[in-house]
Amino acid sequence: MENYLTPASVMTRVITMVMTIVMKAVRRRRANRAVPRNQLKERIGQAASRLFKEHGFDSVSVEQIAAAAGVSKGTFFNFFPTKADALIVYYSELDGRLAELRNDLDASEPLSTLERFFARAEGLLRGEGAVVETLMRAIWSHPSLMNADLESAASDRGGFAAFFARARAAGTISEEGDPVVAADAMGDLWSGSVLRWVADGRRVDLAASVSPKLRLLFSGLAPKQSR
Repeated sequence: MENYLTPASVMTRVITMVMTIVMKAVRRRRANRAVPRNQLKERIGQAASRLFKEHGFDSVSVEQIAAAAGVSKGTFFNFFPTKADALIVYYSELDGRLAELRNDLDASEPLSTLERFFARAEGLLRGEGAVVETLMRAIWSHPSLMNADLESAASDRGGFAAFFARARAAGTISEEGDPVVAADAMGDLWSGSVLRWVADGRRVDLAASVSPKLRLLFSGLAPKQSR
């Protein structure tokens, strides 16, 4: 007797497949409800970051991110209004790594340590690939990213101010040098140089292009006996 599928058996198989898919989705939603919202957001953002770096921002869909994170597409949009908003987790991770570099600044040799900081930052950013360029563009068009960038800038300037205060206490910059003003100048130099570097396609040597500007800044910060 020939083995063939009847219309009824085909329908049964289709119903079974649909029910299996539905039940998996139900179990997944129930499991996700037990996860704290901040952890679920972090998980989605990390999945997005991984896919963006592996395949490029434009090549990754919201469906792919949701699948990688083990959530539904609707759950993704509960946390991120657009695909670009999912860059916020990547931004936070990258910003944290850059902050660690800044925390290593040596107040005993402020100029050379800042030159090394820019060189190390350039190496880090180059290693991230094209997703950095996507991130910089998205900052200007997505409120969540722009707010994060403003908070980061304030933190950067606070860190630079603390560094310049240590340098002044160590006598490696002028006693007349205001750490807050110096930090503002340093913050403008940092953000402006990086934005221009990324906009130019990272074709030039960031550290080399920044060095003359740093030396000019420090010509006004040098202790009087060094001028």
